[in-house]
Amino acid sequence: MRLTKTLCAQHLGWHFKKHWLVQGKRVPKETGAAAELLKLGVKVKNPEDILNPKVEKKLVDIVGTREKTIPEDSRHPDWHSAVCHSYVDNSVLIGGLPQAQVLTNCIEIPTFPKQIEDALASQQLPKSVDKSIRHAILASHVLDAEQVKLPKVRVPERPRFNLPRSYGISHERVNRLLVNKLLQETEKIAGRSVSVRKRFIDNATFKTSLSKDGDLLGFSVNAEKVVFANRAIEVIKGKFEGNLPDLYPMKTTISIPKRHIYQKENFYPLRTDISCSHPHTIFTVFNKHLVKNAHGSEVTTSQLHARTLVKAFVVAAARARQLHGESLEGVLPKPIVVQSVQTDGRTFHFGVLQLNTLDLGANSTTKNYWFHRQNYDLFSECSYEAGRTHLENYNGDVFRIFNAFYNNS
Repeated sequence: MRLTKTLCAQHLGWHFKKHWLVQGKRVPKETGAAAELLKLGVKVKNPEDILNPKVEKKLVDIVGTREKTIPEDSRHPDWHSAVCHSYVDNSVLIGGLPQAQVLTNCIEIPTFPKQIEDALASQQLPKSVDKSIRHAILASHVLDAEQVKLPKVRVPERPRFNLPRSYGISHERVNRLLVNKLLQETEKIAGRSVSVRKRFIDNATFKTSLSKDGDLLGFSVNAEKVVFANRAIEVIKGKFEGNLPDLYPMKTTISIPKRHIYQKENFYPLRTDISCSHPHTIFTVFNKHLVKNAHGSEVTTSQLHARTLVKAFVVAAARARQLHGESLEGVLPKPIVVQSVQTDGRTFHFGVLQLNTLDLGANSTTKNYWFHRQNYDLFSECSYEAGRTHLENYNGDVFRIFNAFYNNS
């Protein structure tokens, strides 16, 4: 049997702890000393104010620290009482191309301008071009060394099932490599006399603000690659007739988010005194994981065409405001022509916009022109099969249109 120390009936440690707790709750009695000191003019201070004086803290701006978030309400410096319909890169017009036509006051011409059609009819390319384009497709889609985690693949029948993540070339890199290689092949054919008059810019931003039937529209879009030229594309000759689609009962600005925080600004990436500042062709990339409808459905072909049109319109409008002032609201002194190409790495959509007026109202007599064709598939499948590269259903017409757009002036 283990012997233990005998404890007293009243433990001294416990007793002293309880004693201090009781004594600590006593309220000091008023002795009248403070009142006597005040009569003599002596200031009485609290001991805590002397032992722990309050120090006023000053705010110091340190470079590299996270800035304090600005509340997104009426206290924000860019807050406006009037709402603005803000169109950005990932916006989708639910009405598709008809809504884009009414929004930008454009009539649709389902063909390319005459100078491009004539160039396609008389175009003679070397026989080695198709071989080079095939190699460019393989080099950008399967032969590049980049290996990153690709987006998740969802199965509609099993929405909560997580498939194993796959690795490969990112969507952004595939499109950047493909467009760069197509432009490189085009410059080889065109020669130095044509390529010296053009310049390229990656990830260019364009911003502008317009009014339409009492609604304020704000546009801020990005073009993955832009071709600038030392002179503007010639105005398309001829008069084209057509009517805008009827969207009733749908409003023109449907599916465009409303915001109270915005800036009315016009931004064009190049100054007017630069020799190659005229917009020639913009290349935009469509990524289904970033651009999608608010209700979750896939983007339709008409909505894809609308995106090509709106981006070309914003570029032309920003250039018009830069040349003729931000107060310009009516017919342009000289129309601006911008070519637009949109791709997801396989499907290409080509269009040409001629901006004649910035008056987007329903009563505007002058219309803008939108020339385009349906989508073209560069190929149907590009992958590895049995350890070898495989390219199926290559379409050479895509590069021929690409070449005609580049050489148009």
